Amino acid sequence: MNKAENIRYLSGFSGGSDASLLISSEKNIILTDSRYIEQAKIECPGWEIVQEKPPGMEKLIELSAEFLNIGVEGHSITYQFFSELQKSLQSKILPMINSIEGLRLIKDENELEFLRKTAQISDQVFLDICNIIRPGLSERSIANHIVFLLKEKGCDRESFPTIAVAGENASLPHGQPGDRLLKPADMFTMDYGGFYQGYAGDMTRTVAIGTASKELRDRYQAVLEAQHLGVSMVKAGVSCRDIDTAVRECLKKYKLDNYFRHGTGHGVGLEIHEEPRVSPRSETVLAENMIITIEPGIYIPGWGGIRIEDSVIVKNGGCELLTRSNKELIII
Repeated sequence: MNKAENIRYLSGFSGGSDASLLISSEKNIILTDSRYIEQAKIECPGWEIVQEKPPGMEKLIELSAEFLNIGVEGHSITYQFFSELQKSLQSKILPMINSIEGLRLIKDENELEFLRKTAQISDQVFLDICNIIRPGLSERSIANHIVFLLKEKGCDRESFPTIAVAGENASLPHGQPGDRLLKPADMFTMDYGGFYQGYAGDMTRTVAIGTASKELRDRYQAVLEAQHLGVSMVKAGVSCRDIDTAVRECLKKYKLDNYFRHGTGHGVGLEIHEEPRVSPRSETVLAENMIITIEPGIYIPGWGGIRIEDSVIVKNGGCELLTRSNKELIII
């Protein structure tokens, strides 16, 4: 194993891809360089620790030579790594596509607690940032303050580059905060989250600055209705595709479906975007203790955009809402 998130999931090692794992029925070995030996001893009790700095492979190949079949993460290793294994070993090299990611779909109680905590931090940040937002501040300055608050309240780092876009810039689903200053009647979308103990948070809220036009209010209510519908459908046994279809049909009532430019949601865990996908192409049926987002949005060039997003835990008969910040249109 050499994908950072899978290494952490299986061993507890938090040093990222500066390690490789060799796992058999009899051995659990972590190979890492001298900078991480002490850390690995603390984080990975019960594992044999061998010093070798990736992408070095001499000791990994030596330790692997006894096995007839070796599974590798075919979706994340380099061609060079694969070729070196084939050249150096008599073993049969078998690509394992998303095998560990499949295990990660269902969260255990420790993982759920970490995800609850990062969601709580996101909610606290939203309360604080709403007290700071005012006309004349730039998108960038607010985004920077969100990152500061995430870390101040306990996150290690942001889950992804914070999105904070105002007015016409909100038509960009992944818009980058810039020098544009907030002004009255703007819509302002904030999409952010932080890693807590390795687990990612994700939430989005759109607010109005000073005042909100009837058009903004009406479109906001349409997106909010679609988002509520999506959340209400989340439970074990429900198809991800069916949730996505229902959300799109809701927006279609208001002639807004053509402005919805992405899937309704995605899994969250050790990665900010992981399985399952809540999209038209998804074949996943939800199971208890999966975590997904529900985040419909509309993006209208020249006008702006609105997105509302929550993270939820799938339960039998419903879901547990992780992000609980107010979703009614807030005018600041």
